[in-house]
Amino acid sequence: MKSTEYSAWNPGLEADLPVEYRPLETLHRPENVFTRLADVAEIAQQVGLAQDELVAFRPERLVVHELLVRVTADIVALEGEDEVGLGIHFREIAEKIYIGYIHPNLESITQAHAELRQQVEARVHQELTASLFAPAPAKEPRKRFAVLHFFLKPKPRPGALIQESTQEKQYRIIAGFKQKGLVEQDPLARAVYRSLYRVLGSIAGTSGFVGSDMEYLVRLVTNHVCNRYGSLVLGHQIAPMIERAIEQLGLTPTTPAEKPVLISLKGASAAGKSSLRARLQKIMGEHGIQPGGYATISPDIWRRFLLDYDALGEAYKYAGRLTSKEVAIIDRKLDYYIRDKAKRDASIPHLLVDRFRFDSFSTESISRILHSTYASYVDTMLMFFVITPPEETVARGWERGLKVGRYKAVEDFLGHSAEAYVGMPKLFFKWLACRKPVFKYEFLDNSVSKGTYPKTIAFGNQQEMTIFNALAFIDIERYQKINIKAKSSEDVYPDNGALSVNNNMGFLMKCISNIPVINFIDETTNGTYLRVTSGEFEVVSPRLMIEKLSDPEIHEIFLSMAPTVIESLGLDVSGAGSALAQNDA
Repeated sequence: MKSTEYSAWNPGLEADLPVEYRPLETLHRPENVFTRLADVAEIAQQVGLAQDELVAFRPERLVVHELLVRVTADIVALEGEDEVGLGIHFREIAEKIYIGYIHPNLESITQAHAELRQQVEARVHQELTASLFAPAPAKEPRKRFAVLHFFLKPKPRPGALIQESTQEKQYRIIAGFKQKGLVEQDPLARAVYRSLYRVLGSIAGTSGFVGSDMEYLVRLVTNHVCNRYGSLVLGHQIAPMIERAIEQLGLTPTTPAEKPVLISLKGASAAGKSSLRARLQKIMGEHGIQPGGYATISPDIWRRFLLDYDALGEAYKYAGRLTSKEVAIIDRKLDYYIRDKAKRDASIPHLLVDRFRFDSFSTESISRILHSTYASYVDTMLMFFVITPPEETVARGWERGLKVGRYKAVEDFLGHSAEAYVGMPKLFFKWLACRKPVFKYEFLDNSVSKGTYPKTIAFGNQQEMTIFNALAFIDIERYQKINIKAKSSEDVYPDNGALSVNNNMGFLMKCISNIPVINFIDETTNGTYLRVTSGEFEVVSPRLMIEKLSDPEIHEIFLSMAPTVIESLGLDVSGAGSALAQNDA
């Protein structure tokens, strides 16, 4: 098929990475890791760990991870005139620091990593030798039978009647590694215990036993430690180099804020979050934040630093997929770095966060690291929920691919949309329930022409919400139920009653239950027509209320939510259209 035949709904790539392209993943390229793809794939099935926990990164690559983390958190990269400007500026900064300050020191860096790996290997070997592979205690010699012994039976020793099985012993020892890691003060020993618990616990949980090959286990655990703790050690080693670069290159460092403000953009992939960043300058200014006075967290801009897109040949459309696992690894390291820096400084800089991450939409698995950091140090959190119809993310994503070379399969866009809209209410209520920080939010309708600022759906804080478009709350639930296997925009929404208003009232009703005051505002006049105070409905403007009810879906929303309100207006609960006509007469 010629490239001219490709389109948004036929982008020329699949959701699953083709087998022939898997060696191109940055996670498996020989210049980045010591491990081989075939070995890692086989071991992953055996031990129950993801491939990103089993690869062994080379020190040269770990340094790149730490560089990206520090440039993101410690240096201001200015926005450009469009959404790609930030990435260009960021990568220019990172490249200058790497070439001029880090690369000349790679020999000492790799030597330090080799020495650390030897220390870790020896410590892991020592721990396993003293625990799982400790020789069994010698059995007591069997005593000769005596007649007196027959009549005077000694009481059995406590525990002597129950013999610990091999599996029970292994589970006990593995649990002990966790406890040791929680109390250990030495950073290296603590890292070893945590990796012992993580790796051996997964193996035991998958197969029941950890096996008898100690050298194999030592290698797996050592790789695990070096990817995490080893990366941290190298980060400390390059920190003075980065500080020197900031000074000599005239870069702007981020600084802790007296009252940190965090602006977070939440939305599906290709929902239009990045295009809003430059437009948020006004909001930043309202909080006393000058241009260049905040750090921007947008992991997507790392991808072109991790991979040469132009060298991919026919695999160019999979560039985003080829970097995804490594981006996620670096993103987690960034979480830890921000937390540790916040503890040292007792504050954090102003932050603009623009990232799509599955755990950021889950109250069960959302990073406890970031939550505790934000709750402890952020004064005000401004969260923007970008609401874009799923089928439009497919079209926007295709346009983005043509512009920046990062494509996704249709199923990925639709799947990410469903995931995001399932997670948005959870994330919203999670922060709504927190007493700290001050939580302000805005829901934005981005189903507008490109270059146009989205319409406001609703805004508010923990105490009060103002709603302009009640139907959008219904749509947020509808978008959770889409057909992610759709091959065209017409196939995205199921036609089985699942999308009716009554079947998608949950989010709106929970807002009414959890927010003390809710005002419903007419978009045209900005007049309030309905107010809900602690669950009690009050019609503020009967005329505006009746006008709003002329829309069948709006009528259905309020009929489901507060039928007595409609009755109080003298309207037919079966429809508002005729009542509106009578009122006008």
